[in-house]
Amino acid sequence: MRRLSTALGVVLALALLAGCTTRSERLYRRAETFLAQGQHKMAADEYQRIVTEEGDGPLADDALYKLAYVYAEELDQPSVGLVQYRTLVDKYPRSPWVDDALMRIMAIQRQTLEDPEAVRATWGELCDRFTDRKALCARGLLEVARAYFDAEDYAMAAATSVELTTRFPEETTACAQAALLHARSAERMGIEQAEVEELYETLIERYPDTHAAAMAKRNIGWIYYGKREEQQQEQAAEVQRRSRIIRGVPAHASEETELLQAISALRAALAHRGEQRSMEWLMALHGAPFAVVFNSAHPSAGADPLQGSPFEILSDALGFAYNKFSGSTAANAFDTVHQAILQGRPVIIRHGSDPAWIIVTGYDLKDQRVQFMPPGRDSYAATGRDEFISRWQAGSGRGSGVAGAQPFYQFSLAARMREPSDDDLMRAVIGRAADIMQRPTLSGAPAGAAAWETVARWLDRCADPEDAEARSAIEGWVDGSLRPYLAMAQPMAPILQKAEAATPALANVTARHNELLEEAELVARKIEEATAAEDDAATKWQAAAAQARYVQALHQRIAEQLAAVASGD
Repeated sequence: MRRLSTALGVVLALALLAGCTTRSERLYRRAETFLAQGQHKMAADEYQRIVTEEGDGPLADDALYKLAYVYAEELDQPSVGLVQYRTLVDKYPRSPWVDDALMRIMAIQRQTLEDPEAVRATWGELCDRFTDRKALCARGLLEVARAYFDAEDYAMAAATSVELTTRFPEETTACAQAALLHARSAERMGIEQAEVEELYETLIERYPDTHAAAMAKRNIGWIYYGKREEQQQEQAAEVQRRSRIIRGVPAHASEETELLQAISALRAALAHRGEQRSMEWLMALHGAPFAVVFNSAHPSAGADPLQGSPFEILSDALGFAYNKFSGSTAANAFDTVHQAILQGRPVIIRHGSDPAWIIVTGYDLKDQRVQFMPPGRDSYAATGRDEFISRWQAGSGRGSGVAGAQPFYQFSLAARMREPSDDDLMRAVIGRAADIMQRPTLSGAPAGAAAWETVARWLDRCADPEDAEARSAIEGWVDGSLRPYLAMAQPMAPILQKAEAATPALANVTARHNELLEEAELVARKIEEATAAEDDAATKWQAAAAQARYVQALHQRIAEQLAAVASGD
């Protein structure tokens, strides 16, 4: 624990000698006396009195810091100490003890709570508060890396160590410790011995006069000259420990579009965690069945209603934390897949020359074989690691349509933070539908009522027999965008019926939605009739335009009704 400044001690001493001490100073002196005598509970009581009764005094933050310290270090109650440290940070943000309090919070989160994500969050707060103190931020990030290492998440420990040396290269001591942790993490992950040795040797070369370098030399000595037989036995045991097959992951269907197939894979992963949801419910929570667009430049393009992947959106809606990761190469990204498997988390990736979302369920380190569940199969598949990585390169090297441009995206469910009720999910669906249906644009293209109005104008153009561009765009839109939208939207009726039964303000919304889809289907048929017409084609195109404007009005009416309920009006 840091000592109080000499100046503060002198002031208190002079005040006491002069006989003009305040009540706060007398309480503080009693607390310090008890602490020096080893009467820690009595010291804590006196510090608490200062905090409670003299909270606005000049010694309050100092007393609160020492109260936290006594509980955490002397009374063996670190959780209580954490609460007091947190109070200090929040109540006295300008206290000189805030930086140390945040570091001690991180230490408790790592050592007692064993929660690396909490440590990382506190580190973020530390750096936000002390942006210019690079050494402090580096020490904090080292604590984050150690937390991941202690939790046996060696891939994240290594990645965080690299992050530290990249962001704070001038902080030699912290960088040396991070480099050592990186090498140790590589050992635990079963990385090739030559690569581990290179990490140690690089550490020694870059940070030659540090304690971390001395430790690296000792570890290399063990590798070179240690008990080879014992080391081999340990390696064999480590290989066994680093291999795992996850059972009970159900099959998932092969769907027509990438979005549907991605959600189908997530549905299987959710079922493995005990969350049973139909595809219709998941699609409703995502929002795609309520999204219609007309993109004249790419008429067959469907709507992309949300920023972010459907995996992240739906996990948030259902109360699950999650882990996502991408890498520069499939080989590098595979280490994170392996780590997730060891922690019992199936991993969803896009894989294969004909890309599909698969669920990785196991890895045998000894035989270098990867087990996974492809779509449309009732049993697992397995292949060698190198072949698996090659297929992953083919399927995900350029990103995906639903997860974004980052290569080698991978996703796995983590802890469940909350369990929303059916009513909560219903409200989420209504809010999502209202939001999507009211948006004038999606992905830069006209959407919702604006999409129907734009379609109507292009249908008016189609009445001109010379406007081949308009007819080509409309025909592409019907097959590539309108019909997929109708296919996704039709199964929403039972969900809307449940919402209507629970919410009087949604009266007739199901019938109106069904009417919307029927009338939209009629737009498609009228377009087909106009396309095939030899006589009076212009009249038929105009009829299709009028039908599109009618659908526009229906869409707007439903959107307004949903929005009124979502906003509580």
